[in-house]
Amino acid sequence: MRIGIAAILALLIILPSATFAEGDEVEELSADCALFFDGNVANESVQFQTSLGPRLPGSAASSELRESIKSNLTGWDITEKTHHVNGMTLTNLFATWNQGAGSNVMFAAHYDTRHKGDRDSNVSMRDKPILGANDGASGVAVLIELARHIPAMNLSHEVTLFFTDGEDQGDDHSTYVLGAKAWAENLSQQDADKIESFILVDMIGDSDLNLRKTKQGNDTLWNRTENTIRHIDEVCDLNDSSYFNFEDYDFVYDDHVPAHEMGIPAIDIIDIRFGEGAEAWGGHWHTHNDTADKVSAESLQKIGYILESGLISGAWLDIRVPVEKWFEKDTDEDGVFDIIDDCPDTFGEGQDGCPIEENVESQDEQDSDDLVIGILLMACILLVCGNLAWIIFADNRGEG
Repeated sequence: MRIGIAAILALLIILPSATFAEGDEVEELSADCALFFDGNVANESVQFQTSLGPRLPGSAASSELRESIKSNLTGWDITEKTHHVNGMTLTNLFATWNQGAGSNVMFAAHYDTRHKGDRDSNVSMRDKPILGANDGASGVAVLIELARHIPAMNLSHEVTLFFTDGEDQGDDHSTYVLGAKAWAENLSQQDADKIESFILVDMIGDSDLNLRKTKQGNDTLWNRTENTIRHIDEVCDLNDSSYFNFEDYDFVYDDHVPAHEMGIPAIDIIDIRFGEGAEAWGGHWHTHNDTADKVSAESLQKIGYILESGLISGAWLDIRVPVEKWFEKDTDEDGVFDIIDDCPDTFGEGQDGCPIEENVESQDEQDSDDLVIGILLMACILLVCGNLAWIIFADNRGEG
């Protein structure tokens, strides 16, 4: 009888830790891996867009593409904003799901195409507009296909798709990203503060996909993106994450910069190495080789999975932290922000250039608590084992 009591006491000590470990395993395996984004459908959109010809601002092809986008977004709240910049008529297109629900997550892509193939090997073709299958159509195709699945996600927050115009019409930073700049200039700070995250996708259809994190960009949002990619690979076993270089950064001036300047957490998912073995800003970029046959349905699906999985898991929400801005304006328009010396005293993990200090003290306290709990648990186990040994010894001697 006394042996049975001692055994029960031992089980009471051991079971809580075993239950905790089992709970951890269940939590890890409970993630939703049901992703429905179809890269083949997205690739069909790339082929349709290029069939329209170059989509220059104000052109008939540009207007036809906008009408097609709107026809694919049944049930979405559609808004178009027209701007006149540098002699061009630009039209930004917005589509919002769950309008009024708050916590707006924005996905963006430019739908215009380069007005000249200035890097083409054929000098006589350098002043002619390109088809922009990867540089333009790939990002648009991903957003359209993503939009097809969002209504079934039962999200409790807003999602806005932002199709920017005039991204690729310039020759330097003052004449690039014109549509995104016009949007930001007309955006109040109050409205900007309602945007949880801004995720730009550009040039993501290359069959030799080679992605890196980009600067400027919000580090917390990049950390969430990295976790999402690893989850898709390691937990869902859907994609090999080797297409993403998690260690290195590319410096890119793109449509996400005006959002970043407004204090909106923003990143640019972009492959600046277009073509097998291409160097940065080389290969087929800004040439007449940027055609639909260079775009891969598999690559489109990888990017679509990232956006879809992030929505399902809530990865694009709660990115902001209540801290001061520590970046100056890009006054010299070199695409690089100068870091102010006086970083905030407290901030979130990896926030844009400041060192990580958050929760250092609380982590030390947690380690100390874990040590105390471990010692107490070991003492209890030793006490129970000692009592059990004594009971067995006493029973063998016939004593109690």
